[in-house]
Amino acid sequence: MKSLLKILAKQGDISPLSYFFASFIAEQSTGNIDGLLAYSAALVSENNQAGDVCINMNAFVGQPLFSSEQIPLQDLPCGIDLDQWCRCLLESPCVGSAGEVTPLILEDHRLYLNRYWLYETRVAELIRSRLLPLPAIDNNELSQQLGQLFPDGRDQTRVDAQMLAVALAANRRFVAISGGPGTGKTTTVLKILSLLLLQQPGIRIELAAPTGKAAARMMESIHARIEDSHLPPKIRDLIPRQASTIHRLLGYRNHRFYHSSSNPLALDCLVIDEASMLDLTLAYRLLDALPARARIILLGDRDQLASVAAGNVLGDITGHGQAIGYSEALVDQLALQLDQPADKIPRATEASAIADSIALLTKSYRFGVDSGIGQLASLVNRGASRAVIELLQTSNSSVSLQLPAGNSLAADAVEWILSRYTPVLASTDVAQAMDAFDRSRVLCAIHSGPFGVDEMNRLLSHRLQATRSTAADDYPGRPILITANDYELNLFNGDTGLLWPDEAGVLRACFRGADGIRELPIYSLPEHVTAWAMTVHKSQGSEFESVLLILPTDADSNALTRELLYTGVTRARKHLRIHSSVEVLVKACENLTRRGSGLARKLGWKNL
Repeated sequence: MKSLLKILAKQGDISPLSYFFASFIAEQSTGNIDGLLAYSAALVSENNQAGDVCINMNAFVGQPLFSSEQIPLQDLPCGIDLDQWCRCLLESPCVGSAGEVTPLILEDHRLYLNRYWLYETRVAELIRSRLLPLPAIDNNELSQQLGQLFPDGRDQTRVDAQMLAVALAANRRFVAISGGPGTGKTTTVLKILSLLLLQQPGIRIELAAPTGKAAARMMESIHARIEDSHLPPKIRDLIPRQASTIHRLLGYRNHRFYHSSSNPLALDCLVIDEASMLDLTLAYRLLDALPARARIILLGDRDQLASVAAGNVLGDITGHGQAIGYSEALVDQLALQLDQPADKIPRATEASAIADSIALLTKSYRFGVDSGIGQLASLVNRGASRAVIELLQTSNSSVSLQLPAGNSLAADAVEWILSRYTPVLASTDVAQAMDAFDRSRVLCAIHSGPFGVDEMNRLLSHRLQATRSTAADDYPGRPILITANDYELNLFNGDTGLLWPDEAGVLRACFRGADGIRELPIYSLPEHVTAWAMTVHKSQGSEFESVLLILPTDADSNALTRELLYTGVTRARKHLRIHSSVEVLVKACENLTRRGSGLARKLGWKNL
């Protein structure tokens, strides 16, 4: 009889990598490719490629380990008694307990690839080492400095969340600040850096982000807000204006990192923006390269999509939506520093060291109480699917629901987005065209299929070129999305630009830069694609006046998650149209992703 795992691999239900890894584990153990050990190895590999750090075996007890439409459910291997499953695994020389040198590690009913167990354990250790309060904090001096940075912060009925975040950062070597779009993360970090510079003018500060686009956005945000932050001029001049990718900061080259624990970074404070994109491997490399006494500040939105690679580090650190309250000792100290009654500061019902290093920014300065987009984002976050549908179906000028026309984009949706993209091609110069393009975007959940990025770019390119005598792959006004980093050209995965003719009529690739518009020969570009439409993943860190969010018609699609829907919704500032069936939208709203991971528990969160 042919191996079931081989059948699953041939059908594409599991990857070749998972099949060959399972075969290797079987050969090193019992030799049975269709035994529970091999199935478990394939399951760990498959889930790791899907973003899980490990598999929580409790979730598979009594359930099929794999799903396939071509194989009867009763023929698929099912999880057995948990204790029996663990004994079966530990009988193999390829499975060890925490700390052993084996391909697979079993810890607390979680099964890991050895490398990911090591990364997760070290990340937890390196974070916990920074959770102790800093000694010798002068509460009176800090209170005065906070008063200078927040002259109106103490005139409120509740503690100013930004001021609380700044105070936390002054008390800890590690702090994670989470907030949605428009909640003031950039303003908050500027005031944190100002406070640290007031206390230590020579402090060495570095700014970084997981991607080149995110690093560029970070610099843009700082440049845009630093003059309006009411900072002392002498301090304002000391705040760094440049940000890099984490890979460049760590000196990544030829698949190796220059900086590590044996060659730590030369800095005292590191700020990481868009930390929701931080995967476990990169988090390990970053924390491993930090000097023991250095501060680290993570900024991001814990409700957004997690990283493309394995792990959801920011979500694990911040407790996946759990309420944040502080220990008795910290509440008393913050009350002195903030000059506020202790009962205004959220208090934990159960002490947690990690919670004492987390700040949540909840007040949106972008979306008012009457904002349809703001209301929709809040409902999506709560999983209130019926209320989401009701809001979208009521008369609202800012948000609307467009039902699909079979397997085609609805005509109204096509005309809606064409009316916003036509000015790009009608522009008289590249700056005007870029302004028009940056106002609107089509966002898709998936790459392929009738509602994927590939088809949307084909459709829109065809419609927008319909008035031209000949169609071409490269044409004036074609937007492009860079999909690979090129450090020499200073172009990064996620950057967008436009093709535009120069004075001689030759098409050039144009990108916005710190000193204006950069023009590059098309042939010199790294890998790139057309960008009338892009995935929601690629849009993280961006915002547009108008967004057309297109969801697939398959309600069982793995792409349909609350995090994807929330991220897509919050890319829009003024107008949002969602192209989806009601069934699919409800599924996306209710499908809360939980990646397999033990990091949250290692950091002290309960019930995760």
